[in-house]
Amino acid sequence: MVVMIIAGTYAAAQRQRQQRLASLRAEHQRIEMELQRVKAIADQSQPVVVLENGDTRLIVNRDNPKQRPQLFYY
Repeated sequence: MVVMIIAGTYAAAQRQRQQRLASLRAEHQRIEMELQRVKAIADQSQPVVVLENGDTRLIVNRDNPKQRPQLFYY
């Protein structure tokens, strides 16, 4: 009787461990996919320079330095 209880407890613990591992693998895969998406977005971004002074931000596009800078006030 005691052996059956121990075996049942062990089997339940193993099943719970397998479910936890499957959950972690799925989360890892989701994070990897999100990382690849963010890397792709970062590769497409344009190089800019942001200069701040108090509440004023000046954003300059380095690909086209003749373009008029954009001022943002916060």
